Amino acid sequence: MFAIEEIYDAAFDRARFPHLIQRLVEAMGAQAGFIGWSDLDRDAGFQCQFGNDPAALQSYIETYAPHDILRPYLHAVPEGVCAPAWELLQTPEVRGSIFYREYLAPQGIVDNLAVNLLKRPGIVAHLALLRRAPAERFSGEECARLGQIVPHLRRAIYIQSHVIRAADHAAGEQAVAGIANSALLLMTADRVLLDADASLGRLLRLRIGEPIGDGIVGGAVARALEYREPVAIELPPGEEAEPLRLLVEVRPLDTNRFGDLAGGPGAAFAVHVTRVDRPRLIAFPAIGDLYALTATELRVLRDAIETGDITEVGDRLGMARATARTHLHRIYEKTGTRGFAGLSNLAHRFGRIAT
Repeated sequence: MFAIEEIYDAAFDRARFPHLIQRLVEAMGAQAGFIGWSDLDRDAGFQCQFGNDPAALQSYIETYAPHDILRPYLHAVPEGVCAPAWELLQTPEVRGSIFYREYLAPQGIVDNLAVNLLKRPGIVAHLALLRRAPAERFSGEECARLGQIVPHLRRAIYIQSHVIRAADHAAGEQAVAGIANSALLLMTADRVLLDADASLGRLLRLRIGEPIGDGIVGGAVARALEYREPVAIELPPGEEAEPLRLLVEVRPLDTNRFGDLAGGPGAAFAVHVTRVDRPRLIAFPAIGDLYALTATELRVLRDAIETGDITEVGDRLGMARATARTHLHRIYEKTGTRGFAGLSNLAHRFGRIAT
């Protein structure tokens, strides 16, 4: 007996799909099976199988895929329709093909019950169940039984796309979180705002779900996209007494397009907006904690970074210059930096806006 709940368990946890396909194979009296989806435009996707000979799968990829005479027929089957291949396998055209004689027949395959779970431009999802001799062909009753499961499998595909969409969204934010003091906007390829830090959205007078337009901010985004370089802008005084100076940087997001099934276009770009008119304070204690610096090393680090000078650190801190140099070299070793330029670069990544 096959429990529908198993499908929805897999929908929210992709690691359960191998067990799901095994249960489907067993419930349908098959000997092997495959389920997966593909983003054809980007050659990406996910698949799992049960009961197939690994050597046969490899030979299909390396040799027989171009000779697969069944593929055009199965791809032409409408979305959601169960299509057994037994009758097709009896035709002289198929039986005389290289694919049948050298690939299907040696494995004893007598039927292939296939379903196009999803057919969208550039994105497809398939289910295939195989029977080998001495098993019989799939009966009409068995096809109907699988047909009752197919709507649940299709829903699972859509649920998985929502999970992927959420993962893409989180990955997009995480990928750019290393840029200190930046607020984040996410937008589609058509420059529609999908998400924004609340305070920044109000400050820039942008609304989620609407295009960012061709104003000062929209124009800066367009230029940053075109030239692949940050763009500086100045906004006239609004809620604040002084003009607002911002640095706008746009980065493309490499997301999984399968998440687009979740509804509407996904995030294509992350826009970083950094205020350049506020002083920044370096979080020296955080650096010390992260790299296990001693109290003296932290004093040396702070003095060197704040003054931009390493030659007179010892004089300023009341220690011998040789001692100061020793502390600096230990700081370089602990932080994995090479010289003062690298150390300064690292320290400023820990900058935060002064309040």
